[in-house]
Amino acid sequence: MEGGESDIASTHHVFNTLQREHPDVVKTLATPDWYFDRKGEESHGEDPWYRSSIIYTEREASDRASEPRVWAKVDPNNVTSLARYNSGPDARIPPLSNAQNHALKILDETCTRLALHMILEPGDIQLLANGHVFHARTAYKDYPPGSVDENGRERVRRHLMRLWLAVPENEGGLRTPFHDSDEKKRGGIQVNFNAPACPIDAE
Repeated sequence: MEGGESDIASTHHVFNTLQREHPDVVKTLATPDWYFDRKGEESHGEDPWYRSSIIYTEREASDRASEPRVWAKVDPNNVTSLARYNSGPDARIPPLSNAQNHALKILDETCTRLALHMILEPGDIQLLANGHVFHARTAYKDYPPGSVDENGRERVRRHLMRLWLAVPENEGGLRTPFHDSDEKKRGGIQVNFNAPACPIDAE
C-alpha cells in the first residue's frame, strides 16, 4: 500500500565523509570488537555471534599497485539484537560501549544524509556490490492477506526477492577481505552440512 522504498549510499563516500567529519567514529567502526548476531544460523560448536569490525579493507594483492579498497558490512539489528547475551547476570559478551552507540548513530545519520532514494517499480531489479554499497528499506504497509479490490479481485501483496550472487576472483568476482575470496563457493551461510534452501516465498 505504501513505503518499502530503497535507500543506497556508497560505502567509500560514507567512509571519506566520516574521515573528514568524525575520524574518531571511523576508528571505532574499524576496531574488530563488534559482535554480530548469527540469528540462529550457527553450526555445531559455533557461538550464536561472531566478532568483527564494521569497516575493513580487502586483502592485499601482489599484482595491484593501488591501495586496498574499503569494505563495510553492518546490519544494526544484528548488533542491537544481542542484548540477550550482553546483559544480565549471565552476560557472555560485552554490551555496546558509549563509543559504539555513538558510532552507530553517526553512521546512520551520515548514510541517511548521503543516500540516493529509489522507488522500485514492479519488475525492477537492483544490483548492488554488498560490501561497497550501504542499503536500506523504508518501513512499509502491505495489503492484508486475502484483501480484495473494488472489483472483487485479490490484491497483489508485496513480493520482494533477494538473491546473493558471488563468483570467485578468477571468474570476475571482486576481491574480498575473506579467506574464500577465490573459492568456487564463497560467502553465504553454511549451517553444518545442510543443503541450501531457496524458497520462492518467505518461510
